[in-house]
Amino acid sequence: LDEDTPFTPQPEKAGRVAIDHSVLGAKGICGVVIRPTLIYGRGIGVAATSIQLPKLIDIARKAGVPGHVGPGLNIWSNVHIADVVDLFLLALDKAEPGSLFYAENGEASFKSVAQSIGRMLGLGERTKSWTIGEAVDVLGPSAYLSFGSNSRVRGKRSRALGWAPKQVTLADEIERGVYAEMHGRS
Repeated sequence: LDEDTPFTPQPEKAGRVAIDHSVLGAKGICGVVIRPTLIYGRGIGVAATSIQLPKLIDIARKAGVPGHVGPGLNIWSNVHIADVVDLFLLALDKAEPGSLFYAENGEASFKSVAQSIGRMLGLGERTKSWTIGEAVDVLGPSAYLSFGSNSRVRGKRSRALGWAPKQVTLADEIERGVYAEMHGRS
């Protein structure tokens, strides 16, 4: 999908999309919506990292093997937090009211994410395939949507605005960046 692709959101995401439409259609304000994909990297907020990757890392450490839902071929677009910040700043400066932007800088399968986690933890390339039931037990009730689905988008409008992501890839950040620093081999 890109910013111009019509779609019907999953019921779990319908509320979020309704809020986006309210912002985009609001009168008297310069409403802009930025939809980041899976965010990775070091943040400067309350938490230094996002939620999904540390959860997968902690589970892999405890189990001795990183896991993924099914064969792990599901793919998610992703973006470094510093690149998201750059897009927000650019949108504040240049975006037209009612603009919608996707923030993405590549994509990865969850199996490749699990393999990066395994290498970072010193566990090697081996991964474990979870059934959806096992994934729900390990990751919680939203496992099928948060870890077992595809979420692939392209930031066509973001790049047309002049956004040029420049941070390291997701695999590099896991294996040699903030995740290795905070969660790496003990």
